[in-house]
Amino acid sequence: MRRPRASTMTAGVLVTALAASLATALPAAADPRPTTDDPALADFHDQEITWSPCTEKTLQGLECADVQVPLDYSEPDGERATVAISRSGADDPAQRRGILLTNPGGPGGHGRSLAGMYEGTRVSQVYDVIGMDPRGSGASSPRMDCGSEPSPLYPRPTDAEISDATRAAIRYQRDCEDAQGDLRPHMTTANTARDMDVIRAALGEEKIDYLGYSYGTYLGAVYGSLFPERLGRSVLDSPVHPDGIWRNVFLRQAPAYSANMDRYTAWAAEHDDVLGFGSTREEVYATFDATSARLREEPRTDFPGILYDNHLFDFEVGQLSRDQQHWDIASEYLGYFVRDEPLPPEFVSELQALTEEEDYGVTTQDLQTAVLCEAEWPGRISRYHADARAYREEHPYGVGAYWSLPHPCTFNTLERPEPLVELERDGYSEPLLIAGEFDANTAYEGGVAMAKLLDGPLITVAGDGGHGFYLPGGLDCVREAVEAYLVDGVVPGDLTCQGPPPAELDTAPELEAEEIAPLTEPAVPLGPGI
Repeated sequence: MRRPRASTMTAGVLVTALAASLATALPAAADPRPTTDDPALADFHDQEITWSPCTEKTLQGLECADVQVPLDYSEPDGERATVAISRSGADDPAQRRGILLTNPGGPGGHGRSLAGMYEGTRVSQVYDVIGMDPRGSGASSPRMDCGSEPSPLYPRPTDAEISDATRAAIRYQRDCEDAQGDLRPHMTTANTARDMDVIRAALGEEKIDYLGYSYGTYLGAVYGSLFPERLGRSVLDSPVHPDGIWRNVFLRQAPAYSANMDRYTAWAAEHDDVLGFGSTREEVYATFDATSARLREEPRTDFPGILYDNHLFDFEVGQLSRDQQHWDIASEYLGYFVRDEPLPPEFVSELQALTEEEDYGVTTQDLQTAVLCEAEWPGRISRYHADARAYREEHPYGVGAYWSLPHPCTFNTLERPEPLVELERDGYSEPLLIAGEFDANTAYEGGVAMAKLLDGPLITVAGDGGHGFYLPGGLDCVREAVEAYLVDGVVPGDLTCQGPPPAELDTAPELEAEEIAPLTEPAVPLGPGI
């Protein structure tokens, strides 16, 4: 049984996986904003929250509500926005210690489903767990929707595709500014943190405790920097690097994917008698490179409505290289492409059924790009093109050259409403951080850097390429430490938890759609994102 991920995504093996993204930044301009004590926010803090049963199938059993927030916190009497939230009440009201507000990452990840993920845990006994679709996403309104297609996923683009991706980024940014240029500057990490504080006040809480994954770790650190007196215990799972927001944060992904590929190809070479991919790491790479080249010339049409080409293959190989405990299943799946054999029809039909189950959605891509534009991006196009040519050679699998290409934010013409928030911990308790040694979405050094900056203990998950570690069904070592901290207030020292060992492989395993689909999804939230 595979370890669950900290993602709200369901099966989606062939979705181009640009949805979810690491995230970590804030805008740059300069007006002071009202604090929690500002009387201008009194109407928002005192609003009455009306709970009712959630209607989406994937949110069954939860309560949902809407919270009114200022669209622009510098003008709280102006236009309003709505943030959709969910709640799973404490199982033991007599032991209730408050609310645990959560975020799945992204930016742009829909978070209301997180409220139901901790049923049966010690956390659910004592907390009202609160999920949230951040402003601009999911059921919140106004929702970011540019009516345009994002840039294509090219892990190893040709020179022509580099030019194509550049034009696509320009088109997309122009479309978004034309469609929602008045809204985009307000879609920032700082404003989402301010929304969290309105939620806190509207729910009648003096403080929040917090659990954030991936981009949500940055969001939690921003909240603590803005409202240190309002933050209690906080868990930052799979932290982003606090430096280099945004582009440098994302550029760390490609080398992390390559590190996993080196581990996986060495394992595959050891099992050449079963897999037939090659008896050395170099031979396995050559096999995958040849398969990619063939798919560039002859994309497959096994999957209804999807052209399976070299770009999707390169991305999926990188994704599958991360989970060493599932390398046997991953290799069985990839073998059909390596041997150029059709996938079993029953597997394809089951996979299609899995991808059609979701009725809630997992991310709002257009919010992700809006948030990333809160930071400065390099303006020199030649720099991007040179980086892309280097990355396609050095890191062709996983996200590859995607983040080295010009991003829509490269062409942003909208004024950023405020500077990035300077992260600091001054006035709230030390957070507990968790980082995977081979995490490719938020590389391990980000966890080390964030732990040093916030002076909090770090749980290292050794030998693991996953993303998001505190989840039901995960490692006992992580679960016990997190729950002792959140429930009992026991702050551990730095700790190492050993991840699952590499898969054993004597004979080829049976290919099951429900096993492969979660492995090829982008991890929390999201594709080349965080």
